[in-house]
Amino acid sequence: MSQDPRGPAFGDDQPDEFPEHSDAAERPPSRTPDDPLAPFAPFESEASPPEDGILSPGPAGSLWQPEFGDDPYTDVPVSLELSYTGADIGLSPHAYERAFPYEQRRRKANGARARRVGRELAETVILALLIFFAVRAVVQNFRVEGSSMQPSLNNNEYLLVNKAIYYRFDMDKINQFIPFIPGDGDDEERHLFRAPRRGDVIVFKYPLDPSRDFIKRVIGVPGDTVEVRDGTVFINNAALREDYILTTPNYTYGPKTVPEAQYFVLGDNRRNSFDSHQWGNSCPNQVCDFVPEENIIGQAWVTYWPYDALGFVNNKIIKPLAD
Repeated sequence: MSQDPRGPAFGDDQPDEFPEHSDAAERPPSRTPDDPLAPFAPFESEASPPEDGILSPGPAGSLWQPEFGDDPYTDVPVSLELSYTGADIGLSPHAYERAFPYEQRRRKANGARARRVGRELAETVILALLIFFAVRAVVQNFRVEGSSMQPSLNNNEYLLVNKAIYYRFDMDKINQFIPFIPGDGDDEERHLFRAPRRGDVIVFKYPLDPSRDFIKRVIGVPGDTVEVRDGTVFINNAALREDYILTTPNYTYGPKTVPEAQYFVLGDNRRNSFDSHQWGNSCPNQVCDFVPEENIIGQAWVTYWPYDALGFVNNKIIKPLAD
């Protein structure tokens, strides 16, 4: 008989390896109780099942079937799965990363994104702090208390004060840090923009109690001779024309000369203002009628609350009539 080039067929001159099953191709792989890692399939032994109840006997002469399902390929129990790791079957600790490289790339991308967000947040906070301190060094807000500055400013109005306009600096000190900027050889400080002038509404520390902040209008600058009489303020024997006051003064003062680097101030509500014309009564043995320049915080600039008072403060440039 000639040999079939396709190879022997099942049942043709071949011994039946599974006498109880005619179709060996459909027979599941077998395992034994001594080989727990083998594919889970029915036992070939007809011995009694283990006493733990995982397996139960089938009909006489049949193979044992799992109790937890009819599928002979049901997975290994969880207790058996958890007792084995990748090292038990010879896997490298980095086998997962090599098998799934996209996971490693994803973790790196997430880490880089988190670092970028953290860096941007830190930069934003630092920038906000720098802006806050820079603005605070130039502008500061205050609340008006009392009626001494009516009608220009009213009680409980909030305003912004320009602190930079009266900045002073010493050229000799700057020359120590920046050598190419020449010093002036004296101890006097120069104003970055300008000095206070007559008509400026200023916020300052009260000379007799620096913990208190006052707001008044500059009337006399260093070297001016100030006198108040007959309801009129005189600067160097020349009357001031004042269209910004609420009432004329009902007191007398002076004449007194304003010392160097100090200023004479009055409230616009002349009859209801605690200002330079009264401070001397608190210290008769010393000159305390004036505001030292180092006590000046800045020039009142803008009122922002309440809304109906929003606008620029009524700063004036006032000159004696004789000028």
